[in-house]
Amino acid sequence: MPSFFFDFHEGQDCIPDEDGLELDSLEAVEHEAIQTAVQLGRDWLPRKREVSLAVRDDQRRLVLSVSLELTVERLVPTRTAGSARSLP
Repeated sequence: MPSFFFDFHEGQDCIPDEDGLELDSLEAVEHEAIQTAVQLGRDWLPRKREVSLAVRDDQRRLVLSVSLELTVERLVPTRTAGSARSLP
């Protein structure tokens, strides 16, 4: 069974997977990558706005990438300290 390596990318930093996982299909690799990205998102977002995984095969070729991005859009201006005022 082939091995796949799930390298974690956070901005310009990369944490390479040295151990890898043995998986029997690209569908299994995709499922594992999505599950791993979701778990990483729970741990890293919102401190970081984007996390991603690059998956390499046993010959170190890139076969899949998964990324999660957190986007926040403020629709109502926030008040800053000292600027509170009464609303009519």
